[in-house]
Amino acid sequence: MEDIVCNGCSLLCDDVSAEVSGKNVNSLGFCKLGHTHLETAITHKIGSIEKKLVKAAEILVNAENLFLYGWTRTINEAIIERLKIASTLNGHFASSADLGSMQAMSHSIHSQGLDINLEYVRNNGEFIIYWGSDPSESLHRHPSRFAVLPRGEKIPEGIESRTIGVVDVRETETMKMANHRLILPAGSDAELLDTVISELEGKSLIKDTVLGIPVSELIGFVRGLQKSECTVIFYGSGVINSGNQDANLSGIAKLVEVLRSSGKEAYALPMFVQSNTMGATKAAFEGKSGANSLQRLISREFDTVLVVCDDVLANLPGPAAKALAETRIVYVGQLGGLTDNRATVSIHTVDTITAGSGSMTRVDMDDIKLNNGTEINY
Repeated sequence: MEDIVCNGCSLLCDDVSAEVSGKNVNSLGFCKLGHTHLETAITHKIGSIEKKLVKAAEILVNAENLFLYGWTRTINEAIIERLKIASTLNGHFASSADLGSMQAMSHSIHSQGLDINLEYVRNNGEFIIYWGSDPSESLHRHPSRFAVLPRGEKIPEGIESRTIGVVDVRETETMKMANHRLILPAGSDAELLDTVISELEGKSLIKDTVLGIPVSELIGFVRGLQKSECTVIFYGSGVINSGNQDANLSGIAKLVEVLRSSGKEAYALPMFVQSNTMGATKAAFEGKSGANSLQRLISREFDTVLVVCDDVLANLPGPAAKALAETRIVYVGQLGGLTDNRATVSIHTVDTITAGSGSMTRVDMDDIKLNNGTEINY
């Protein structure tokens, strides 16, 4: 059994091991999603790709208006190559990061950067809040490895030394481990944040149910914030994809500011899921990416699309997917999916969980070196 890095999600767990013998997969430390990802990856075989590479190159070179999409599941070194392709062929690129995460990372809430990493949370995080995020469905090991269960330097008893809060529009599995469970109507995050901030500043007294949340629950949540020496808010898709992203993030930023003004530590970190969303986001800030690229795709300005490691036809909004399906598609990635089936040329690759080197950027902006490739033999 050899140590590898799991790229099944943006946690990029580098404390796991695996052994593959034929169709049998044994793993140590993997969550259910990671183990399933590994099992799926080893079933994908690739054949000769030389002729396909030549054909793909011809299509890309002859493209009049090239669009590049994907790369949120590739290594950072591949993302650099994307920038080179876009520059050489005068193409524009976008990724699923453009649908929320890039705007979130551009918000003033991160004006000082992500100034802590997940290891800091493990060692210091006292009040952990999952706001519009449910790791039980996506980032399985987030609570067990970093935020809830583990012991840390200032959290000697692990979960017994922490307070856990969950804010969501429905009851979630993550709420089962929470001390404070706040269920609110969809789209009312900013209003709840305003109420909590006003209470912390002594500008209001909560005397009645707020947004359907009982007084005792909301007061307990506020008191938890007041007592905590280090609060970490993990915000997810419920915050950035609700249609009120700016107001929601501004409210969380104000809450962090208010807590810090009282001498406490407070931070807000995202909960993006795809393995290298952060790497793609950083590249978007540095390269020729346009916020209007998807709208240009819908307007059918692009005649050719290079898709890398993303089943874009299954994931894009309907109008964009329909427009993309009418272009010439060069697909690079694993076998299967709508985009692979529709592509003019498909070049199949193995997953970096079985054959990968270089690095990916974890959800907290830490670069994680991959050591996969020679260890997993099958």
